Parts: sequence; structure tokens; C-alpha cells
Amino acid sequence: MGQPLRILIDATMCTAGGGFSYLVNIIPLLATLAPEHRFLLLARNRRLATAMPEADNLDVRVLPPTGIVGRLRFAYFEAPRIAKRWNADLYYSAGETVPLHASCPSIASFQNPNVFSKEPVHRPWKQRARLGILRLLAAVSARCAARVMFVSHDSARWMGDALGLPEARRAPIQHGIDAALWSRPLDAPLHSAPYILSVSSIYRYKNYVRLIEAYAELAERRSQMPDLVIIGDDQDPEYSREMYRARDATGALAENIHILGEVPYADIQSYYAGASFFVFPSYLETFGIPLLEAMASGLPTVAADIPVFREVGGDAVLYADPHAVPALAKAMEQALFAPGLAGSLAKRGRERVQDFTWEHAATRLLSLFTEVSAEQEARSWSRPRPQTGMLEPVAIGE
Repeated sequence: MGQPLRILIDATMCTAGGGFSYLVNIIPLLATLAPEHRFLLLARNRRLATAMPEADNLDVRVLPPTGIVGRLRFAYFEAPRIAKRWNADLYYSAGETVPLHASCPSIASFQNPNVFSKEPVHRPWKQRARLGILRLLAAVSARCAARVMFVSHDSARWMGDALGLPEARRAPIQHGIDAALWSRPLDAPLHSAPYILSVSSIYRYKNYVRLIEAYAELAERRSQMPDLVIIGDDQDPEYSREMYRARDATGALAENIHILGEVPYADIQSYYAGASFFVFPSYLETFGIPLLEAMASGLPTVAADIPVFREVGGDAVLYADPHAVPALAKAMEQALFAPGLAGSLAKRGRERVQDFTWEHAATRLLSLFTEVSAEQEARSWSRPRPQTGMLEPVAIGE
């Protein structure tokens, strides 16, 4: 058992998607695996707060919603004061922003590929300005943080290079999954017809328009196609409108293409369990949790041929060029119709996910906390810890 630490977890930037899934799974394990540590979770997402279990060493504080200016004011001014008043030994940000000046060392978690993407796509000036600001803030945070955590070796490479971050300060810790949870049998189907499934928040780089076009191309030469079901919260209204236009352009086939938007997290497992196979056409990811969810659910899986998906999926996934509609259509056709391929992919997928567990991710993260804290101790920067085992009340304001 290591030295007890007081760890402030700043999840105020978390809204939905992969970041939400990560925190819902990792925080309860941190509290369970390290009962000697004390954790203070700051969140604005009430669903995230209510998903946390009661634990003697975990305190959860919900802050009111605010805009980007309020979030930045909190990160740079209020959060450091909270950390100091709470006598935190470590500040862990579940986002790309850490305080410029804090009374304890900090760790940033870089999971948003948008911030460093050089994708040559026209965006409204407000989006370009926002991404430019976030890119600048992330670069500043990387310089201030003792470590920057990445969720894959691939993202540690290309995002770390974009930051000019020394290798010694990059900490790749892959996501995990509770395979037993996702392999449970289906209780009742949530979609009446057979269907192909894709799950992820809607952004341009998720590549759903090409998926719809590939589905339509495949349907032209194959009859009795399953429906296409796309699930994900809408983070890019302009692109979602393009998706609907692409669906409408398929004519009569449009009634078989279902863009469901966000669905309750509790229903996601049932959608996986009832699908014929899973397709993940995204060409820009830092990890891709849906890939693990699909493999754990026993689904044959087709994914974009990008390095991080190769890192996660290994030989358990059928890959295709995400920018070539014919290639994506052909891979989907193989998953559906090639004799024996679907069963082989499903079997390899179940085996593959055994390499990814939340316990491993949480253990590695706790080791990172200890490592950074030990470095702080060695530099004689630490302060005396409180002699109480209680979580002191902290006044939190904007």
C-alpha cells in the first residue's frame, strides 16, 4: 500500500460520449482499488455524478452548467483555489485543461482528437475559433502538467508530437471494458428488423455520410439487406444535416436507414446484442470505445483502417479504407455474406477484449498518480497532509 494521497478529479469538461463512458467506469474502480486515497470529483454533468457509487473515500460535487468562458474561468482561477483549500496532493483533469499555477502537480488527459486534427474541412468561423483556442490551451496545459495521459499508444505518438511533448512526459493508458457485462444475452430487441449497427457521437470525422453511401451501394447488388441503425448524440448539427440528406438521396432505401440520435446509456447494450454486425467508419480517433463494446458483444466488426483501430482491434476486425466508399461497402459485404467470416471475427473479438480491462486501466492510472506524487516528494514541494481521515467540506463557486 502506497502513501495515502488526496486526488482532485476535475471532470467539469465532460459532457457525453467516450469521456463519459471512461469516467463512469474508471472512477468507481479508483475508489475501490485504492481505499487509502481520498478522491474529490468535480462535475457539471449530473448523470455522471449520479452514476457514482457511495464510497467513504469518494466525494462528488456537482457544479452548475456554464459556457466555455465560465469553464475556463473555473479551470484557471477557481479550481486551483479548491485544490489548495482541500489540500490536494494531485490534480487530475479528465480534459485538456489544467491550472497554470496550482499548489500540487497536475495530470492532463488528452482524449479529444479534434483539438489537434489538421483535417482540411471548411468549418464555420466560430468552430475554427473555438478549436484554435482549445489547441492553444491544450499546448499550455501540456507545458504545465507533470504528465499528459493519452488513451492509446497511437494518440500518444501523434498528439504528443504535435505538442512537442517529451516522451518521458507522455503516459499512454488504454481504455478497458467489462466484457462480462457486454456479453449478456439480449432481453428484448429494440429494433424490429435485422440491422447493422454503428455507435458514436456525431462529428464530421465519424464518417457517417460515407457509411450511408456504402450501405446504399451494397444494397444495390444485394437484396434482403439488414437495416442500418446509427446511434450517437449530435455534436455537429451541420454534419448531421448532411447525414439526413445522404439518407434521403438513397430513395426508397431511406426507410431502412435509422438515425436515432442519443439513446439512454442503459439501452446501448441491447442495441449491440441485437445487431447483425458492427461498423465503425471513423477516420479520426484517440481510442474508440465502441470497438471494444462491439467485440465484447460478440459482433463481427468492420472498422476504418487507421492505426489506433489496428492497435485496439488487432486481427479481430475487418478493416477498410474509410475514404473509399467501394472499399467500405466490400468489407460490409464480406462481414455479411462471406462463409464463416462472421463467426471467426466474433470469436477473435471476444478473445481480443480480454486484453482490455478497466481494472488494468485503473491500476495503471493509480500507478501514474503515485509516480507523479513521488517525484513531487523528491523535489521537496509537498505540503503536510491533514491528520484527519475525513473529507473536508469545500466551498465551490464560480
